[in-house]
Amino acid sequence: MLLRFGVENHLSIRERQELVLTAAKRIKRSAPGTPVSILNEAAVPLVVLYGANAAGKSNLLHAIRTMRGHIALSHKSRDAADAIPHHPFLLDDDSAGKPTRFDCMFTIGGRDASASQEVYEYGFSCTDAEYTDERLHRIVRQTRQTTQMLFHRKTEDGDVRVSFGGRLRGENRAIAALTRPNSLFLSAAAQNNHPQLGTIHRHFLDEWQLAWRPNIEPELAEAFARFENQDAFMELMRQADLGVVDAELEDYEIPEAEQEKLRKLQRALAGLTGSTNEGDQLSLPRKRIRFTHAATAGGERALDYDLESRGTQKLATLAIPILNAISAGHLVVVDELDSSLHHRLTGALLRLFRGANHNGAQMIAAVHDTALLRDGLELDEVWLAEKDASGASRFTPLTDFRIRSRDDLEKIYRDGRVGGAPVVGNLAVALDDG
Repeated sequence: MLLRFGVENHLSIRERQELVLTAAKRIKRSAPGTPVSILNEAAVPLVVLYGANAAGKSNLLHAIRTMRGHIALSHKSRDAADAIPHHPFLLDDDSAGKPTRFDCMFTIGGRDASASQEVYEYGFSCTDAEYTDERLHRIVRQTRQTTQMLFHRKTEDGDVRVSFGGRLRGENRAIAALTRPNSLFLSAAAQNNHPQLGTIHRHFLDEWQLAWRPNIEPELAEAFARFENQDAFMELMRQADLGVVDAELEDYEIPEAEQEKLRKLQRALAGLTGSTNEGDQLSLPRKRIRFTHAATAGGERALDYDLESRGTQKLATLAIPILNAISAGHLVVVDELDSSLHHRLTGALLRLFRGANHNGAQMIAAVHDTALLRDGLELDEVWLAEKDASGASRFTPLTDFRIRSRDDLEKIYRDGRVGGAPVVGNLAVALDDG
């Protein structure tokens, strides 16, 4: 589970901003969250980001995606001379020359009472040329809570130096010698079969699920074909009042021109999402999906995907990563969760996620629909994004304000009492009649 995520100097985020996914102790929650006994805290299942357009919600989610991409690809898919993806704050004179920083606290294991749970802190800083700093710590509790350093890496003038704590076993120094300035030590260790660090590397790749892909029918069809919970997917589609009663898959041959377009798109997405399939070796989707609808006289008709409404396409695209997260106890990150969906359907998805979540699954989602604030969201599950006068994004939880759980959160937000809402008057422009 993700407990905290921090980012500094990335897109519209200049000063370090931290998103906290643990339950606030000063409020009375309707559900306690998933226990993290080592910290004497509990992880929350949801964080919903509100804010005006261009306030930075998508940029915070982009930072999570970017951190995962660094971990997935920095050693495997980068040559020694390749630049590091680097997106610093650009609205001042100093930030472009400074490193970007990502860090997080997370748990591995411990989703049920019989399993052991470990808590780690990991982070790194980078420019477009090198990873300047990288650290991994483990938090343990024996007679008291302590922090153990597993490794600390520094890069200066192209020289990578890694120091190790006594708790990190393996071919540490040999792997450090293979670590390039533009690759992470964690990634290099995973590529060289380090047993301890390989587990942590797999955590980011397997458990951080990013529902960012566009509604591309062949990719949805392939994902549905591999999905182990197809019955749950179809039950969700039926209950959403979309008129969908079933789905069917069919194989087809993609024309070469379309294949090349898909290759280019997948190469671009690989760099953003950490996909392990790259270049011309990508496996191209060979299936298409059609949804069956009830027709007149009690019959049924299957419609091509591109004839479905945007809402049907959006729900179908979201359903698999959301159901996967619930089933496996993963983190799913969704931008514009409510786009093309009625607020009652979006609210039902949030309630499903919370109610069916028995494995510590989590969702971080950016939304605009204020009606969702009437759907039982906890105060520590709602965060507000705002930009200051310099154009830098800031993120604040509702728990920072004097609000009670029984207050009308939608009215408070819409009235501008807590910020995060756009300040827009009547739009008026002068048009040239000629």
